[in-house]
Amino acid sequence: MAASTSQLLNLEGSNLLGTLNMVFGSPKSSPKLLSKAFRKRKKTTEDVPNRNGEREKLCLQDRHVTCRLHRDDLKTYVQLPKGVEENEWIATHTIKLYDNLQLITNCLTEYCTAENCPVMSGGQNLIFYWVSERNKKMRPTAPTYIEMVMSWTEKQIKDELVFPTKYGNQFPPTFKDTVRKMFRFFFHIIAHIYYSHFQDVINFELVPHLNTLFHHYVLFSQEFNLVEDKEMAPLETLINLLIGTN
Repeated sequence: MAASTSQLLNLEGSNLLGTLNMVFGSPKSSPKLLSKAFRKRKKTTEDVPNRNGEREKLCLQDRHVTCRLHRDDLKTYVQLPKGVEENEWIATHTIKLYDNLQLITNCLTEYCTAENCPVMSGGQNLIFYWVSERNKKMRPTAPTYIEMVMSWTEKQIKDELVFPTKYGNQFPPTFKDTVRKMFRFFFHIIAHIYYSHFQDVINFELVPHLNTLFHHYVLFSQEFNLVEDKEMAPLETLINLLIGTN
């Protein structure tokens, strides 16, 4: 391997990862972000009703779309630096996206419940299903779906045969297929948050965090062809707005 994942975090040109680390923190800093989010939430006196038409348009409002953690050109930061092996770069960004997505979902656990979210919705009349290892199609609640995605992803990341971290170990031929599956799952969770919990995100003052995460996700997916455009169609309008206001 060209470099270890930890070495990549210090490479010149990977300032995006440093920015995201500084703002989001590592998984160990989750309690700090959670505490901040819940303090913000307590200050909110009243929620806007989450009727379908309203919540689909809410995240598209200019005052929300333009909320970011920074104004850097993210497209430059997702590009593969010279001398870095492509799979190493993909693995590094995938892990960071997973960590940051987990921080945001942790903030929403009180509101993303089986009662509030009986299905994994990603838009009006759009439901994401889970397919078991035995190829059985399941319709879990949103919190169950998210838990299954995060647990499966963590298992892959910690598997040395899938995400090698030790010098001399090679990425398997199926590495990119695994990452593509992760990115499809990540999109399902992001779409659910924007559709079903964007008002909660506003209340927590986490709109800049969510937008930055999604912007990073979109640009990196496009740079390395990890997700087909049709897979991201449910948030196509938002994607165009985010990229257009970079």
